[in-house]
Amino acid sequence: MTRASSLAYDTVRQLILEGTFLPGERLVEEDLAQRVGVSRTSIRDSLRRLAGEGLLHTEANRGTFVAELSSAEIDEIFQLRASLEGHATALAAINSRPEHWEQLSQTADEIDALLDQDLSAKDFFLRFQASNSRFHEILLLASGSKRLHALAKSLIELPLVTMKQHNWPGEVRVRRSNEQHREIILALRARDPLLARLHTQSHIISARPKAMIEAAMAPVALL
Repeated sequence: MTRASSLAYDTVRQLILEGTFLPGERLVEEDLAQRVGVSRTSIRDSLRRLAGEGLLHTEANRGTFVAELSSAEIDEIFQLRASLEGHATALAAINSRPEHWEQLSQTADEIDALLDQDLSAKDFFLRFQASNSRFHEILLLASGSKRLHALAKSLIELPLVTMKQHNWPGEVRVRRSNEQHREIILALRARDPLLARLHTQSHIISARPKAMIEAAMAPVALL
């Protein structure tokens, strides 16, 4: 990929992740080329790559659109993440080094600090998104498995703006989520693969949008 294509990819991807381009919005190559300052060929290359990652989809004779994920697709993403990242964290309990633990702790501290700041909902969301993604990225790197890292990374980076449409959890659940981050760190420090796996899987499944958790519990009848 050329430098111009890489610039186009990075710019368009960031605009999607931060919510400038919304799910279902059509992206026009000419407009993007002018915005980024590159050729339409570079934009086309970047859009193909983003489509391959699931951030965009292309419809014949209609164009390229920001992906709209259904509730079922989002639920599947969380299930896949729980499986892959659970295994990665079990490996990290064996392979991680003290510097990984320190990086994870610093990232958890960043999230706690966000909860104590007077931020707009958008700023809070974007900064939490960045810190949360970094936490899970460090876990994958600490596993020592390049294959797992490649498989799980694209799932983690699917646009959280789509998740917002399915009930953004808000500060209370962010606080609980970060408590779970610290439980994972403790399991890594204890070199306990089983506990690390279980904490990670529980953390990811419980992080599903609230509406999905309620739907999953709805069919349960009390005897």
